[in-house]
Amino acid sequence: MTEVDEIMKARKPISRTDNVAQLLREDILQGNLMSGQALIEAQMVERFDVSRNTAREAMHSLAHAGLVVIIPHRGTFVRSFSQSEIRELFVIRRLIECGCVRSAEPRVWSDLQAVFRATFAQAASAQRGRDWRIVGTSSLLFHRLLVGTSGSDQMTAFFDNICAQMRLALQVVKDEAAMQSPWLEQDIKIFEALLGGECEKAEEMLMDYLYKSEKLLLDLMVQQNTVKRVL
Repeated sequence: MTEVDEIMKARKPISRTDNVAQLLREDILQGNLMSGQALIEAQMVERFDVSRNTAREAMHSLAHAGLVVIIPHRGTFVRSFSQSEIRELFVIRRLIECGCVRSAEPRVWSDLQAVFRATFAQAASAQRGRDWRIVGTSSLLFHRLLVGTSGSDQMTAFFDNICAQMRLALQVVKDEAAMQSPWLEQDIKIFEALLGGECEKAEEMLMDYLYKSEKLLLDLMVQQNTVKRVL
């Protein structure tokens, strides 16, 4: 387990139900579960070695978190996101991420420098290999680390759900290179500003970044839907 993994997974002891839900949430964050994919209860029981009741409770927990949809008599499916829901996600992200950058202790950026650098290195390696799924995972990890500086378990857990929802929203776009390629350089610039004590500049850069990311995602969705209608 890497240092990044240790920091992001450091949590208080949790129940088996919460553990299953957390592992499935990580599957979503890693891009291993796709929008519309069915979650089969029997498979959950076998994979996690839990009872059907525990698996069912985990599914309901994920539904409450906005990550799956439970359809009576049909099953449980990983959620898809509309344009209006994506806009709402970005509103939440701007409020939380910029607030955390604004309120973090200045020394936290140097204390966590190795962790952030490892995240950037992972993203750069994936980008060179054109593994856009890993690039997207690394970029979301950068934003999760920003919020992790709050020191609040509740805030971190809530934002992990937002990022998992964001991961599913990003799956709508088929052109992963167009969606993911612009952001690594911006992530690094934001962190360098924080490291240099330029927190106000970093917050402005982050706000601009999130607006541009939202616009790009929605524009790509519109372009994609237009092509579908033409075809």
